[in-house]
Amino acid sequence: MGECSDVSEEKNIAKRVVADIISSPMVVLPFMVGTAAFASLFALGLKGSAFLGAMLIGVGGVLGSGGMFLTKMILGRDERVKKIVEESRDKAKQDKLKQLDHFHHRLTMDGDSRTEDSMQDLRSLRQAFGQLDKIAPDLNRAMIDEIRKRSEELFQQCVSSLEKSLQLWKTADSLASEKARKPILDQREKLVSEVIGTVEHMSQTLAAVQGITNKSDGDARLQQLRGELDQSLEVAKRVEQRVDSLLNEGSLKKLNNFNNTSTE
Repeated sequence: MGECSDVSEEKNIAKRVVADIISSPMVVLPFMVGTAAFASLFALGLKGSAFLGAMLIGVGGVLGSGGMFLTKMILGRDERVKKIVEESRDKAKQDKLKQLDHFHHRLTMDGDSRTEDSMQDLRSLRQAFGQLDKIAPDLNRAMIDEIRKRSEELFQQCVSSLEKSLQLWKTADSLASEKARKPILDQREKLVSEVIGTVEHMSQTLAAVQGITNKSDGDARLQQLRGELDQSLEVAKRVEQRVDSLLNEGSLKKLNNFNNTSTE
């Protein structure tokens, strides 16, 4: 599936490069002049030197357009591919930001400010972790990249948990009795509490990285922090997986039994 996707993406980029070059004024204008000259041969019935002049202009325009197209394909293709790839990445990034903005707004539905605040904190922390190489330029770059990667995974996990918490809230809100709502809201509370705890841990980790001043002990400290982030990620995944399994079973009775026997 991945190889097919890559091939499809390469074909799409190739098509965009060709379309971009064809639409270039330096390709379009000579072609238009040439075709206009050819059209005049038939429309005006030119003869003699006028016919020869129009023919030369037509051939020159078409050949010039074709030559410019080939030149741009040979000399400017790599630069155009780079530009298209960057534009695609920027668009994908903007689309993801819009999706996060929309989801952030949707969190207002549950009337629980903790979910909105957590989402805001997560986005701010994500931005800060993304700048760790600038915040701590003297530390081990490979280790910093690892911590940044773990923080991104935690961000995605927390967003997923917040989505589940909203889903649980909607389900509970649709039920008539308090007895039916309680087990679902209890599970939602587990997710929200886990997200809040993860946000706090991420904040502490960021502060710890910024506080490393001894370069000789920096690698060991960074490795420790990365391990702690790994543990947080595993715990967050387990909490969500348990909730997922209960939701998939679709049994409020089993959900309630889980609440009564869970020790976490």
